[in-house]
Amino acid sequence: MGGKPRAEFTFIAAYAIISHLSPFDAATHTALFLICRRVPYLLLFPVTGLAADRLNRGALLVAVCLAEGAVSFTLPLVQQQQNIWLLYPLIFCQYCAQAFYDPARAAAIPGVVPRHLICVAGTLDTFGFSLMALGGAALAGHVAALYGTAACFRVEGAAFLLAALLMLPLALATAHRGAASSRRPWSGMGSVAAAAAAAAAAAPEVEAPPELQPLLATHSSQADDAGLLHKRGAPSRGGHGAGSPGNLGAGAGEGEDVSMCGASGTCGALAFIAQRQNWDVAILIWIKATGAMVWGAADILNGRFSTDRAMQSLGGPDQTLGFILAAVGGGCVVGPLIANSITPGVARYWRVSVASAFGLLAAGYAVMAAAPSIFWILPATCIRAAGSNTLYIHSFAILQHRLHEGIRGRVFAVEFVFFTISEASSSLAAGWALDGLGWSERQLSTAMALLASGFMGWWATYAWWMWRGEVSRAAASADEHT
Repeated sequence: MGGKPRAEFTFIAAYAIISHLSPFDAATHTALFLICRRVPYLLLFPVTGLAADRLNRGALLVAVCLAEGAVSFTLPLVQQQQNIWLLYPLIFCQYCAQAFYDPARAAAIPGVVPRHLICVAGTLDTFGFSLMALGGAALAGHVAALYGTAACFRVEGAAFLLAALLMLPLALATAHRGAASSRRPWSGMGSVAAAAAAAAAAAPEVEAPPELQPLLATHSSQADDAGLLHKRGAPSRGGHGAGSPGNLGAGAGEGEDVSMCGASGTCGALAFIAQRQNWDVAILIWIKATGAMVWGAADILNGRFSTDRAMQSLGGPDQTLGFILAAVGGGCVVGPLIANSITPGVARYWRVSVASAFGLLAAGYAVMAAAPSIFWILPATCIRAAGSNTLYIHSFAILQHRLHEGIRGRVFAVEFVFFTISEASSSLAAGWALDGLGWSERQLSTAMALLASGFMGWWATYAWWMWRGEVSRAAASADEHT
């Protein structure tokens, strides 16, 4: 599937405008800019996840890219009008569209790649983002310095139009599958279970990682049961008829758990998460949220470092920020490559890598706190970004393996809400600490290193507890068979 451009050009142009129009409270305005990028996830989550599960995901991704491109071509008005407050509603509108993009993209990946390659696909999916940061950020700083911020916004708009073009094959393929499904003899939402059973029977068998085999076997057997119920006209275990709208994919993953949230949108996802057998999902959706509490301050620090004359050994503020974002891209590429090469594709190891990723975040901030020059900031940023992207990809992989197609988009929408609140709060707190409390970059970096260390201990304990339980269950199962 096609990728979507990172907003490095918009980032650097926005930072330049903020520094020019509000030099004395730039950190606070930077925090407001970042919050406007995150608030739409919170406001729109009741419909974004439902749209990802009910609409043509490919077409939705195309529409989002077109909308964001339109806003990018409008952003030069901020500099022309010399009005900093015009920046925020435009960014807010752009990320209202983005709020629909992320759950749809996350939910679409398992539908276009084999399940056992989901982690690899997630890594490749972020490589476009990372490579754009690696080369595009330095280029964006150069463009902003030579041609101004308006040129950056126009380049970003053209990139969104290109992304929409790349998404068209996915939209057409999804529409074709939907049309083929509508021509089948069964109808209603109950047909999802029969379709899942037929697809499972027709698909070639792929050996799943050992930890996932029981889960996949349960999915398959439940799908067969639901298909038989549909043929007999019997009600499903959730209490709905086979053609009832409430029976959203029963038997294709969670049985009655999914059926109860089929007609109630994202609120149904909350009910799904609240059930005892799904408490592991309730814990997993906090991984990225806790990570965002740590890395949310990074963008504020990046802006502050770029305006610090002691850090401008490689150029002015725009070029310095470009190099810092290039280091972010380098870390985002290197971190998952190393983590995937040493981590088997099962959830118990991904949980360990998540805890280790918090260790990288802590190490990156610790080096940042002691950095005397930009030549220390760049490797520290690379280490921090390696941890954040590894955490992001592996937490996604755990949930994508765990969740069924019919509920996946809505659970991811809930996850994005927690992620949004955490990242926005972290950014706002960092801006307030620098501008309101008079903290230095060293103090803020030290605080983030300590916070990351605390979360590393928490998730390491969780990984150990889950690993111990899985080993005990495997031993008990082996004893029963012998």
